[in-house]
Amino acid sequence: MLYHGNQLRSTAISRQSSKNSDQSSKNSNRPPSRTIQATGDDDLIPVVDVQQALGKDNEPKYFTLGNDSISLKLSNLGGTIQSIVFSKYPMEKGGSEPFIFNKESDIPALSLSISGENRKFFTNETVISQEDSNSISFLYKTNSGLSIERSYSVPDDKAGEKYLIKHSTKFINHGTRAFDLRSVFLELGSFPPTASDYTGEFLNFSYYDGRKAHFLNLSEFDASSGFLGFGRKEAREIISGKSTINWGSVKNQFFAAILRPNIPASGFLAFPVKSYDYTSKSGKDSVSGSLEFNLGILNTGETKSLDVEFYTGPKDFVKLDRLGHNQDLVMQFGFFGFIGKILLLMMRGIHSIISNWGLTIIILTMIVKLVLWPLTTTQVRSSRRMAKIQGPMRNIKEKFKDNPQKLQTETMKLFKENKINPAAGCLPIFIQIPIFLGLYSMLRTTSDLRFAEFLWIKDLSMPDTLARLGTFPINLLPFIMALTTYMQMKMMPSPSIDNVQKKMFQFMPIIFMFFCYNLPSGLVLYWTVQNLFTMLQQSILNNKNLEVDQAEPDRSKKKKRKI
Repeated sequence: MLYHGNQLRSTAISRQSSKNSDQSSKNSNRPPSRTIQATGDDDLIPVVDVQQALGKDNEPKYFTLGNDSISLKLSNLGGTIQSIVFSKYPMEKGGSEPFIFNKESDIPALSLSISGENRKFFTNETVISQEDSNSISFLYKTNSGLSIERSYSVPDDKAGEKYLIKHSTKFINHGTRAFDLRSVFLELGSFPPTASDYTGEFLNFSYYDGRKAHFLNLSEFDASSGFLGFGRKEAREIISGKSTINWGSVKNQFFAAILRPNIPASGFLAFPVKSYDYTSKSGKDSVSGSLEFNLGILNTGETKSLDVEFYTGPKDFVKLDRLGHNQDLVMQFGFFGFIGKILLLMMRGIHSIISNWGLTIIILTMIVKLVLWPLTTTQVRSSRRMAKIQGPMRNIKEKFKDNPQKLQTETMKLFKENKINPAAGCLPIFIQIPIFLGLYSMLRTTSDLRFAEFLWIKDLSMPDTLARLGTFPINLLPFIMALTTYMQMKMMPSPSIDNVQKKMFQFMPIIFMFFCYNLPSGLVLYWTVQNLFTMLQQSILNNKNLEVDQAEPDRSKKKKRKI
């Protein structure tokens, strides 16, 4: 059978709909979901209605392939992946039910469709030509002489990347006519959203064109009034594009499915779908997509093959990096991604010894602070010296307030006499910013911290919510972070006597608290521990500087005696 959609560029691939989802879509600026419908007739492959295809007269038969990490549920209707169980990842914290890719989705992964004037999904009942514990093949022969063979294999428990599925679709022409295979699609399936991804930032379809990874979020399908009329756009049910594509992917915050074909794809489709939400136990908007391939014309006696590698598993940087072809870009580490990668590898090395992600973050913070110790020392000394010259600085500003050039000259002279480098106080901050942003993007998207506990924190990838006042979460760690930030700033010598600047510094802990309030607790833990170590360093340097100040006169007296 084939599912016939409406026109390719005007109709979204359907989503399962219900009264509740229809009602919610009316209140949304995203297009409502619709169901695939089958109509018409075709001499290539017979066409039947969707409900008839899945009804009592033609019940699908399911087969299982897998290893100790994944278990594939395959259907004989079209030879597709109905769902994939991730055996080592629970659906919920402390639960026994495993996480399932493409759970309760109406579009199986690796569904095959052929597009001429209309897009048609191949869901024919197939014959099982081969089966063992790690591989299976489906075969379908049409009355027109076209045979379609679809095969799957997964690594066993002892060899290979266990999340890497190998798939092949072969088109064999035994007939007397040619077949048009210039627009063949493979579906990628869909992931549900995660509770900690509030904005759906990591819930997207992506593709890599050999130079750059492109990401399409749910917001891309929403209508927008823009800003003052600029950037206004209508809601879209589907986004399509033509490009040379090395791989395509769908993902959520912690898991990804990446389809890498043996030949580059020629285009893509992306569309919103209904996906199973583990939190609410209901359907929720997600993103899916498909890759388009141009296999040309299949002539009589010819065979064409489309081979792919289909990684479906955790967003584990090491695993994705080993796959090659820049598939690790799915992690979305951002502009400072190289720093995030270094920090993640350091964390994994530490965790291999410590086995606790909270302690791992603390030790990582210690290492970062030790590396930056010389710069922080320079910053503290610069701040102390700046604090000592505030009186002369005030006199210079008053004396040359009408002569900016002379003011600048005298200020630089004062800095030189007191061995002050104005940039020294800013350098540690400039270095800390990319480290923080790299850690921020890394901690939010790596699967390593999913459900990781530390002290009262139940999940380091989420805020440490202890209770709620209505719908407002009470998170303890951001308050501790704000307190340590305030204490750290109190210990630092003030380089300025400007009241406005002083007030700004006083409000900074509160600003940081609001900024970090809903961030992953692992990141707030890093910032808090960093504050504590900075306070320790400040205390050590303060005592050391006092000793130097007291010793200097004695050294000068000794020199005078020698003279």
